[in-house]
Amino acid sequence: MRKRRMKWNVLALCMAVVLIVTMLPTQVLTKAETIDGKVEIKPISYDIGENAFNYQITTSEENAYIAYYVYNGKEYNYTMDELFNLAKETTEQKNRQVEVKVSGNILDLLYVALISTEGDLLCYTRCNTAFNHILFADDAENIEYVNGTLDDVSAEVKNGKIIVKDSSNQSGSGGICYTFTHGMNGDDFGKLVNCDFTDGEAQVDISDCISESGEYLFKYCIVKNGVVTTKVNTVIYNYTKPTAKLDSVNISTVKWEKGILTIPGVDKNSQLMGKRIEATIYGSNDNEQWSRGICHGTQLGNYDREFNLNDEIKDYKYYKVGIVVKSNDIDNYLNSDEVFTDIYDTTSSSEEVDNTLKDVLVQAGVDSVDKADADTLNKIYNEADETKKAEIAKALRDGLKETDTATLRTAMQTNSDTRATVEAIEKMSGITVANDVSEDVKAYIDTANIKVLGAALNADDGVSNVGFKITKEADVATLDSKYKNAIPLGITLTNVSTAASGLAVPVTITIPVPRGIDISKLVILHMNADGTVNENFSNGNGYSYDLNSRTITFTVTHFSTFIFAEADDTSTTPGNPTTPENPTTPANPTTPENPTTPENPTTPANPTTPGSSVTNPTTTAEPAQSQATETDNTASATTETVTSSPKTGDNGSMAVLWVLFAGCAITAFCYAKKRVRR
Repeated sequence: MRKRRMKWNVLALCMAVVLIVTMLPTQVLTKAETIDGKVEIKPISYDIGENAFNYQITTSEENAYIAYYVYNGKEYNYTMDELFNLAKETTEQKNRQVEVKVSGNILDLLYVALISTEGDLLCYTRCNTAFNHILFADDAENIEYVNGTLDDVSAEVKNGKIIVKDSSNQSGSGGICYTFTHGMNGDDFGKLVNCDFTDGEAQVDISDCISESGEYLFKYCIVKNGVVTTKVNTVIYNYTKPTAKLDSVNISTVKWEKGILTIPGVDKNSQLMGKRIEATIYGSNDNEQWSRGICHGTQLGNYDREFNLNDEIKDYKYYKVGIVVKSNDIDNYLNSDEVFTDIYDTTSSSEEVDNTLKDVLVQAGVDSVDKADADTLNKIYNEADETKKAEIAKALRDGLKETDTATLRTAMQTNSDTRATVEAIEKMSGITVANDVSEDVKAYIDTANIKVLGAALNADDGVSNVGFKITKEADVATLDSKYKNAIPLGITLTNVSTAASGLAVPVTITIPVPRGIDISKLVILHMNADGTVNENFSNGNGYSYDLNSRTITFTVTHFSTFIFAEADDTSTTPGNPTTPENPTTPANPTTPENPTTPENPTTPANPTTPGSSVTNPTTTAEPAQSQATETDNTASATTETVTSSPKTGDNGSMAVLWVLFAGCAITAFCYAKKRVRR
């Protein structure tokens, strides 16, 4: 028995050792880098005056030599074969140890190759040499700083800001470069933020990095004129997440028409006065999603802000804008919830509805009109005699029924003019709609805020009233576990025989979110005739919501049991297949581009991290902000290494191996422990 225990313990130990050795970091952020165990690349000093690193490159391989080439990745996009030839041609001495100086500019790349005496490529690497990759490495403390002096620096983190003070006491422009780590598996990325120093002090808003309570470790240094002027230092921020949250923008007052976004001013006594807002424009097609940050850092004032977004509206059918009020004191207040404008439909579905109604008016003997909007229809109807009124009302009702149902549904959900038109036609019908809500439903929703549009236009012949009926249904046993707090409600129309099979005119419903449901995670599931459910409505994909009244609006083409639930796997933005993720750090138009740390051309653009924001040149100038704004300066941290030919894959397979090793080690260890207990 003892031998068996020993056997399992030895196996577990061996697997753990293999796992640890296998997972030792070999990425750019380490001070010393190796190529296939044959070449070592080590930064030995940082030249302050030139913002450059001196690298020592060494090999122990016999009958081989080191060749290298330094180039600007933005200006030149060389192939591996081209780099190999350039390295051979430009390396004058065939040495096994060389020293090379490379700029700390994020665009400059270092290609290193080990070449046999016969001229064959044995292995190579291409690495990023940016200062924030090298100096922020865990083992970078031995890098020598030369050709200049460094300022002493100190910092504290308060209210979601890093406040940095350097010994120079100088005022002027500069930047603060930092990374942060939160938890064992926390985020870790680098940013360079342009900011102004006053008497050597500057602050940077890092609230976007802070989410949950815990300890946040920040590494930082000061950069002036593209050169690091301090050593990398560390400060710890112990954060306790507050419960209070800023109010959201009153989305009902935000105008979003034909690509023009207008955010109204706020009262001087409002909690929102002077607060920054971040907005994101979302675009979607049937299966594609896109987003871009806009008006980043804009402050709310007592004046309207207008943004022309038509240059952004190009490739997608539907667009909406989400707006978040940013907290400048995250110790006491969280950011507001994100609220969304109505969807802007670029497919001209509302125009199709308008054209159909104009045609039916002509067929009914009415003179042609430029637009069949609510005001025009009401004027035509009110000026007609009683006989003509009946003809006009029937013609318009039939016109809506003749319109493609999907087109009409989209127009009713996304266009306020179309909704007003449908409402006007519904009133002409003379058919009333009454809410019929069971008592057990009233425990979940406030019936006073229920509104229904289009129901009367589906009434059976000969009826004068339609009932909008809501009942509490039995819980759904087959509901997927990812949905929480599900409340099934039976919603239908009485005196409408097509309510379940398919409406001729879609119905737009405004209803309070049931009590107990987190509106930020709300999805609406639709029960099919066979008892299965599918996610029909999520924010932007079928419904919009108003946080102030806590109501949602969605448009349906048939009725059945609707299940209101929380999507357990969503974030603060409701689960939405047509709404992409909001980039956490959109580009900031108020932060000038840093020429020393431009975007890395070797790193493909991330579609979830959009480019620059859109500003309107006619926008009223906003007050100066006290908070510094951020520019994401993350770059590629990958290093390509090959032994004979260029690497064409990624690190996914190695990650899988690590997971397998980890699983084996853990399994072996646990089994050994179990055997010991026995």
